[in-house]
Amino acid sequence: MKNAIVTTLFILSCTFVSIAQQLSVQSKDSLNDRPSWESYLYFKMKLNGVYDISGGIQGNETFNLNNVDVWGDDDTPNLWMDMHQSQVRLFGAKEVGGHRAIGYFEGDFWGGNNHFRLRMAYVNYRFFQFGQDWSFFGDKEIWPNVFDWDGPSSGIWRRNPGLIFYKETDARWKFELGFEQTQAQISFIDDLDSTFMAASGNPTPESIFTIKKSGDFGHIRLASILRFLHYNQSGENGYVTAFGGALSGIIKTNQLKGNPIQFQFVAGKGIASYIVSFDGAEYDAAPDGFGNMNAIPAFGGWISYEHWLSNIVHANIVVGLTGFVAEGISEFYVLGGDFHVSDGSINLDFFYGLINIMVDPFEDFTVGVEYNIGNKQNTYMGNFNSSTTEETLQKNRMAHRINFGLFYNF
Repeated sequence: MKNAIVTTLFILSCTFVSIAQQLSVQSKDSLNDRPSWESYLYFKMKLNGVYDISGGIQGNETFNLNNVDVWGDDDTPNLWMDMHQSQVRLFGAKEVGGHRAIGYFEGDFWGGNNHFRLRMAYVNYRFFQFGQDWSFFGDKEIWPNVFDWDGPSSGIWRRNPGLIFYKETDARWKFELGFEQTQAQISFIDDLDSTFMAASGNPTPESIFTIKKSGDFGHIRLASILRFLHYNQSGENGYVTAFGGALSGIIKTNQLKGNPIQFQFVAGKGIASYIVSFDGAEYDAAPDGFGNMNAIPAFGGWISYEHWLSNIVHANIVVGLTGFVAEGISEFYVLGGDFHVSDGSINLDFFYGLINIMVDPFEDFTVGVEYNIGNKQNTYMGNFNSSTTEETLQKNRMAHRINFGLFYNF
């Protein structure tokens, strides 16, 4: 009886996988050399494994260097695994008026307590797209082949609802202009006491413009953003102007295997929340203690290279840095160090690197291991604890992590 149950479950499992891999349908007739309509349901299963060696980021699912406590000393090793990053994707397309209309939906189970979370839901037709997608201030066509869910600490991976208008030419130029939901993040959480100023409702969207050139080599892309960060000060509303630019691209180094070099560099004022290390930390702008709200300069960049060693074995290396500088602050308190600074500034600098090796033993299946290393450095400058002499204090801490995992797409 037991063997019969096991055999039945095995057959049902194989049947499910077989059916799941065929959850794709399309019309028998065609228009413009494509099916009149088509759709598919796609599952991406991911086993996310983490072994924390040091750095005090135990319990964090991603290697986010902003979570490193430079004042702590807990380097207790920690091992854990989860499946929260598995995804469900639904795609549909049809020919409408001689043009292709596309609808896309994607979610995962990273919404807290294993709850389902909407990642993307958008419609694309002719010259416009509306819905939630990767912010087009970033470049959704680049992503280093890594296990860590955040990727490089300086990546632009935010997802926003928005409306985009675009134009593509026969010479493979693409121009985009659009607007996205504003998510201003104002004031520090721990390092700066700024309770008398806080973010308020935002009546203006983010304005973004991009230019992209594609070719057999890959592509190069430039993006710019203009923001208005609104805040409330003692019942009065105000705003500070923020802006930034990004350069990104992918360069193929081998005609057969690709072996791509990918890169992204970003800089600006008041755009820290677009950089994955700072998103959620409320570093877009902060009061200076003199009654002014200042957009904070932030920058970041990363570059990666993937090399195929054989038809099934490939390796990746990624390096990057991220930072911001908040100057001219009248007074702030450093919680971890338990001291006050007046007429000072705060610098945060992150340095990041990883190397991995992946094996694709058969189609849509990947297994591998990855080593992550990073350094977080806090620099405080100013008059410490009512001293009249300007001082500088640097505090840094290294973090080391091993990621391992499995991908299976069906």
